Amino acid sequence: MRIRVLAAVVAAAALLSGCGQDAPVEPNALAGPKPPAPTTAPTSPAPSAGNSVELDTSPTIARIKQRRLLLVGVREDAPQFATRDGAGEYRGFDVEMARDLAKRIGLDSTQVQFRRLPSTLLLDGVAAGNVDVLFGGTADNPQLAQVGPYVITGSERYLVVKSDDRKLAEELQRMLDEAVADGSWQRAYDATLGAAGIQARPGS
Repeated sequence: MRIRVLAAVVAAAALLSGCGQDAPVEPNALAGPKPPAPTTAPTSPAPSAGNSVELDTSPTIARIKQRRLLLVGVREDAPQFATRDGAGEYRGFDVEMARDLAKRIGLDSTQVQFRRLPSTLLLDGVAAGNVDVLFGGTADNPQLAQVGPYVITGSERYLVVKSDDRKLAEELQRMLDEAVADGSWQRAYDATLGAAGIQARPGS
């Protein structure tokens, strides 16, 4: 009888000691859910050669595109290159070349405004910004630069622009070279100077 009581006491003591113990805790179980792993912002892919953006642009060409109009000065004293007919339409080699340049800039051939300038106002018209480009001039003014020649007859004829826009001069020269290469220069010549019997050749 004493043995049974002793066994019961031992069993009860073991039960009570087990109830006082905490259940085993896994590490970090009380720390709450794990924060998501930090993510890095996706990096922008490097631009490929085909998608590169030209940062060195001409401010003059930017203004032309914004206003959707190319302002062209033509000489009043050279009717064989630019003249105005009875209906008010401009005709001539310089006119055709100006319209070709407008298309290469991104305009259409009608988005050109011509301004006939007397010889005394040719360079002032460019320097003052009244025209974007002057056809048929020469630049002996540090404010101005000449591009070309775009045509050679008895003398050389140049495009004249402001000298503070180096990129404009480069772009215009490239466009003139393209006009010669793709036959646009020749078509303009054949329809104007050539039809009038005036011998001329491209400058580049």
